[in-house]
Parts: sequence; structure tokens; C-alpha cells
Amino acid sequence: MIETQQLNLPFEEVWNQIDPKIKKTFDREQIKAIQKILNPSANNHHTVDLRISLPISKLNFYLVFLAGKERRSKQRLQYERALHPLWTPINSLFLIVALIILSASSFTIFFDVLSSVSYTFSSLEENPTSIPWIDNESNCEYTHRTWRDDKCWDSEHNPLF
Repeated sequence: MIETQQLNLPFEEVWNQIDPKIKKTFDREQIKAIQKILNPSANNHHTVDLRISLPISKLNFYLVFLAGKERRSKQRLQYERALHPLWTPINSLFLIVALIILSASSFTIFFDVLSSVSYTFSSLEENPTSIPWIDNESNCEYTHRTWRDDKCWDSEHNPLF
């Protein structure tokens, strides 16, 4: 018997079911061809491949999101659409809940950003502060500031600084 080099469970299951007399008739090239066909990871290269397990209470759910170039034939696409229709009640409910969560998250983020931007613009009003290291009127006016109450005042001070 020719040993397999990588662990390929589907191949091992099929290989173990073949009569030993028939196994001896396969050469390396034939075995590699069968391994390639039965290797699930060899044909599943997706650009985006997210697989998440969600243990919620006593229920275990999983979520799979795959994206990539479409390589299936039109006939296979038609067959799979008939086998797994998109608009089932559960799928519709899931999409509605997902859209509600996405909308609520977007709304919250948008208004949080908007409120921080409005705070920034409202705080750009004049907020004078005294400059402690300038202690005479001539130096104060030389730096284009205002001398008042024996202090040098800077009216362009930004409280976010």
C-alpha cells in the first residue's frame, strides 16, 4: 500500500473501504488525483473566509461568511438556488434583525461623531487666557495680545490645546 503524505480524512475513509486487491492496482499518480478530488481544503480558497462559533447559553450556533470569485457553473448555481432559497422566513428574520442592528450602530456612531464635532466648533469661540510669562504691556502688545488688569491676555487660546 502507498502511504498518504498528508492527513486527508475523506480520502482515508474512501481508501479504507477499497478492497486491498484493488488498492494494489493504483499507482502514485492515480492516488494523488483521488486525494486532490477528496481534499476539501484544496478547492475552497476564498478571499474572505470567516467562520465563527457562537455558544449562546445551551445552544451552539455558527456563522460562516465566505466571499470570493464565483467559480460555479450556471447549472450548479440554479440547482443550489433551488436547494437553498434565500428568502425563507428564518433568513428574512435574520436579515431584518441584522439591518436593525447595523442601522442602530450607524446611527449611534454618526451622532457621537456629530456631537464631538459640534463641541469642537462651539469651543472655538473666544476663550481668553492670561499669559503668565509676559509681565509688561510692551511685550504683550508686541506679541499681538491685549494688556488688561496688569496681565497679558491671549484671546486666541483654544481650550482643546
